[in-house]
Amino acid sequence: MHAPDDTALPEYADAAAAMQRSGLTQSPAEAHGFALGLLLAGVSGPLAVWQREWYSAFDPADVLAGECRALLDRLFASVLAGDRDATMPFALLLPSDIKVDSRRLSALRDWCQGFLFGLGLGGEAVTARLSVEARGLLNDFAEITRVDTSDADNSPENQSALIEIEEYVRMGVMLIRDDLGGARE
Repeated sequence: MHAPDDTALPEYADAAAAMQRSGLTQSPAEAHGFALGLLLAGVSGPLAVWQREWYSAFDPADVLAGECRALLDRLFASVLAGDRDATMPFALLLPSDIKVDSRRLSALRDWCQGFLFGLGLGGEAVTARLSVEARGLLNDFAEITRVDTSDADNSPENQSALIEIEEYVRMGVMLIRDDLGGARE
């Protein structure tokens, strides 16, 4: 099995639509977070683990599942390329509109959940390599997974707070990446 060559990260809306059509209940944000966590954890055979986690329910004859799989393959290839090249800009895969609503908050929550799950597949050996600050970040990410998204308020203050939290997560991931050895060959 080989990772696909196309390394452009898919648009959130395109990925969400393909995942929904194929019957997946997870979000593109969760898939993106999982892929990065999995790669940073240094799990052996990450592509096989990725495919087992995301494609096990797919019917190989289902055209919509095939479309979704191609898109998820592209997402994984993009994360893999970024993991190998520290000069590539890193961004969380979230809905493009910056407004505080249940969809945006849910996506951030899902991203953190996927990241923690993927990183967790590396076991305690991964956590042991993290600095105290990075371990604290993992606790903060776990808190984000518990956020209640039902009463999101799109006030200017909440928009600013959401942008700050997203940047905190993004920078935190970069610190975790540095702790775990940075970009890989």
